[in-house]
Amino acid sequence: MDMHKVFPDLFEGHAPITLQNAFHEALEALEEWREKDEEPLVPIHGVAMPISSLFVRMSDCTDLMPLRTQGVLESIVGRDLVRAAGRMLYADAARLAMPLFAARVNPSAASVTCLR
Repeated sequence: MDMHKVFPDLFEGHAPITLQNAFHEALEALEEWREKDEEPLVPIHGVAMPISSLFVRMSDCTDLMPLRTQGVLESIVGRDLVRAAGRMLYADAARLAMPLFAARVNPSAASVTCLR
């Protein structure tokens, strides 16, 4: 399947609602991911995609993240970190999720960050 059909390009920094909803599901999957499990997949347009691909795609998204998704992020990275940032963009959340993803894939990479 063509990746552009599954992951449409952002339009001037804005993601379609399907990607925003998939990002929410990806954060929930990251939260539930246990050591030694395979990378979680989330469905986008009927195709199961790795959560890492979604984090990368949304790392340039300038849309404000809704509070329900922000709540999931708070439970993963900590309420203080998220609340200190105020309202977050999807890009901010993706950049916070990437190092956590890397730590799950390779625990020795936990000290390496993907933040810009």
